[in-house]
Amino acid sequence: MAMALAPRPTAARAAPLRRSDDGARFMPSAKVLVIGNCTLDVSFRVPRFPKPGETVLADGSIRDIGGKGANQAVAAARSGVRVELCAAVGVDENGEAMRARLSEEGVGMDHVAASPVPTDESIIYVTPEGDNSIVSTHAAAAAVDMVLARTVLEAAAPGDILLMQGNLRHDVTQGCLEEGRRRLAVTVLNPAPIQYGYEAIWPFVDCAILNEVESEHLTGSADPAAAAGHLVGRGVHHVVVTLGARGALLAQGESIREVPAVLVDAVDTTGAGDVFCGVFAASMAQGLAVEPATRGAVRAATLSVTRPGTQSAFPSRAEIEQILVEARDGPNLATH
Repeated sequence: MAMALAPRPTAARAAPLRRSDDGARFMPSAKVLVIGNCTLDVSFRVPRFPKPGETVLADGSIRDIGGKGANQAVAAARSGVRVELCAAVGVDENGEAMRARLSEEGVGMDHVAASPVPTDESIIYVTPEGDNSIVSTHAAAAAVDMVLARTVLEAAAPGDILLMQGNLRHDVTQGCLEEGRRRLAVTVLNPAPIQYGYEAIWPFVDCAILNEVESEHLTGSADPAAAAGHLVGRGVHHVVVTLGARGALLAQGESIREVPAVLVDAVDTTGAGDVFCGVFAASMAQGLAVEPATRGAVRAATLSVTRPGTQSAFPSRAEIEQILVEARDGPNLATH
């Protein structure tokens, strides 16, 4: 039996925004190249996270397309830019469903390979407060190698955005970022999930996006501003530390700016970070500078947590279009 997925919001495609940048390599009408993973997400609504050896009864479940690579590709596509995804899925019903859904979203699928192992899956527990706990398989993601990655990297033009996460092998992640830099693409890295160190990788990263837990893990600093400063010192040009309900911090050189979020009632935080990354990358592809791109990404991620599910909770094209118009025209951020 075919997999039943959560319904997909529909809306008119957002028109690309055009604006001069802040002197970086961001160019209007560039495309976003995402090299990452795809998973089938099964989310269970639970009263609380289970303790070791305990069985907890769920109030309900949702089956949805997920995986950080696919999620970020969808969020970028809904932002109105051309998106190409490079990933691997199994030759199975889950893989077929993913191909169909992502194609409907306007994500380019020419570089999604058939994997000899089953499509990766994630089990997600979601509490009434909207917090989540996730366990994922990654055999298909581990099958992505530089031979496959080069098929999409060969299409990279100066000013395109290369967006990556932490699901792939260390050698592939570093190799892709090095090749992206060589081709004058803007390299954006979201190093989650953390499965290895990034010290050798940071010099090839233009923009790093990570949350408080990840920033402390990778830098040893519990202070987000200090953690961001550490990564700038390692050669990253722009660092964004997402702070959940508090918004985000943006570090550029010695400057640290606060990006507040509006207060909402969180239903499910699954995929919010991926919404942030996808909208952020697409905003830069459309010519926005890093500050308005960060503002728009915070607003889009905040909207996503008010809905259940993974991609089914993402803002629609029309919603993201309005968010980016407001972000482009918004006030300058407070500086530390």
